[in-house]
Amino acid sequence: MRSRITGSILACALGEAAAGSPDASVFGDATALTLYTVDGMTEALEWANDGVAADETACLWLAYLRWLGTQGEAPPSSAPAPPARWIDRQDVLHTRRHSDAASIRALRSGEMGSRQRPLETDDDGPGALQRSAPFGLIANVPPAMVEKLTLDAAAITHGNPAARIPAALFAGLIHAIAHRELSLSDAVADAAAHAAALGSTDLSVQLTSPDAGALPTASPTAGNILCEALRLVLATATDDDAAHVSAFLAAAAEQDAPAARVTGAVAGAIIGALHGRDALPAAAIDQLTGARAVEELAGRFASEMGA
Repeated sequence: MRSRITGSILACALGEAAAGSPDASVFGDATALTLYTVDGMTEALEWANDGVAADETACLWLAYLRWLGTQGEAPPSSAPAPPARWIDRQDVLHTRRHSDAASIRALRSGEMGSRQRPLETDDDGPGALQRSAPFGLIANVPPAMVEKLTLDAAAITHGNPAARIPAALFAGLIHAIAHRELSLSDAVADAAAHAAALGSTDLSVQLTSPDAGALPTASPTAGNILCEALRLVLATATDDDAAHVSAFLAAAAEQDAPAARVTGAVAGAIIGALHGRDALPAAAIDQLTGARAVEELAGRFASEMGA
């Protein structure tokens, strides 16, 4: 289990770096927000392991407010000022990297969005999707809890169901692979069926045939990105785990769509959950700026779950 947890988070960074950097050494906004999701959930688990009940969504909001600070932004004085944690002292995260605009706006408002009090209701982009893989990596919880955590966390910044539902499907797909040990094809079929149950019929069809349509050249939705990420994962699949990862990273490097970095991160998280840490190329990890911080955060997350 630890290998899948670390593999998913690290491959998220590798996929984003491969898609967005000529030397494949620098991850971006999607990975940074994923790491803050990891840290928010780690804090909630720390409280729980100490016998203290914690509100996971509140922990995540505080984590995302700390991320906001790394982007040179600040919420109004009415918002809480969470104390710094280990992640906040990592220089690699203190760089603004094409930050998701809807997330910035929502967090700068000083309000914690929720499903009952939604923010950014017009935004259907991938801002919530790109940070949601860690919910699928949480051990010893049923799929319904993974979905609830993801939807609640997505609503902190994204009130549009078209942004929240793909995030939940993504986390559910990761959970199906990492913990339910479904095959990739079975996990995709499960996600498609669940999309239909949630009322996202079009997305269900797209998930069943992720290569049926081209990614829009401007303003792709969260659903578009999820389907494109799955297309990349499926198109590069081989019988050899390490070869699949290498083929994916090579394909990600050839992507030139505006949302290529986010697509690479989402696809990487899926592949890492599927094959685990040992399938990731050592050379790519050595080249990745901040790889040690990524692995440290993933390791702390796994340890709090007993992995």
